[in-house]
Amino acid sequence: MKARSPTTSVMPAQRSASVPEPVTATVLFADICGSSRLFEEYGDWQARQIESQVLDTLMEKTGEFDGTVIKTIGDEIMSRFPDAERAVTAACEMHRALRDDLSLLDFNIAVKIGLQHGPLLVEPDDLFGDAVNVAARMVSLARADQIITTLDTVRCLPDELQQMTRSLGLSRVRGRQREEEIVEIMWQEPGTVTQLIGPGPQKERQQLLSTRLILTHRGTRYELRDDSPPFTIGRGDRNILVVDEDQVSRNHADVYFRQGKFILVDGSTNGTYLRLDNGARFFVQREEFVLHEQGDISLGEAVRDGDPGLIRFQCLLN
Repeated sequence: MKARSPTTSVMPAQRSASVPEPVTATVLFADICGSSRLFEEYGDWQARQIESQVLDTLMEKTGEFDGTVIKTIGDEIMSRFPDAERAVTAACEMHRALRDDLSLLDFNIAVKIGLQHGPLLVEPDDLFGDAVNVAARMVSLARADQIITTLDTVRCLPDELQQMTRSLGLSRVRGRQREEEIVEIMWQEPGTVTQLIGPGPQKERQQLLSTRLILTHRGTRYELRDDSPPFTIGRGDRNILVVDEDQVSRNHADVYFRQGKFILVDGSTNGTYLRLDNGARFFVQREEFVLHEQGDISLGEAVRDGDPGLIRFQCLLN
């Protein structure tokens, strides 16, 4: 009987986990403004063609200034640049290219751009880290045709680009204890903006506008000051103020201090209702509201007299 040859067991190769690469770079988000309007006015097919044309222009300018497009997210792109100078220059050229494209003239196209220079982790198809979080916050603050960043990023720019900036004051950024000075990069020609100034500290103006905010809910009193961290409200138990009601979202709203004012930022499904003591009523959903004077806040449903779940607010000057 012939002896069998010993068999060798071959195990499948183990895939090595991808380790994110730590780098210092500039993250840029560019977002098409009002893209839903395009679909309403021109229909799905044509709106998608317009979107694709705009995104192609944004990606072309990214590559022209040594940037890398990491991914597209609907009508937004996320890119990485080696330094702040090339990112800012690319952002300016993105705006100019879209403005000068005659084929887009009738569609009233605009983008908003937010960017931040700093440490981040690079994976093949994504970026993570503080610079990504701050850049995302910057694009959320930007309006059509704006480029928004922080003073920290502006300090990384050469003098000629630093002169193309103006301060927009202070704003809270999630994950950071202190407010950040927000700066706009002025890409338009001189004379097309209201004021052009270099970035500078806003502390003197901030001190003149500082206030305290008193919030009261079911007998518990909270006092917020200009140096308070963001005040979170919602059904989730990690919020500072937990409101356990069915109509309340897990992360319903945040209250930030910005430029001498307390801002309520709604991020809920059902919205936030406010009634001031002077009788004025407001509804906020996925947007911001400047808290002033005093009144009542109701989460997810209209303000009702005698409702024990109302949040009472009062703004006080220091």
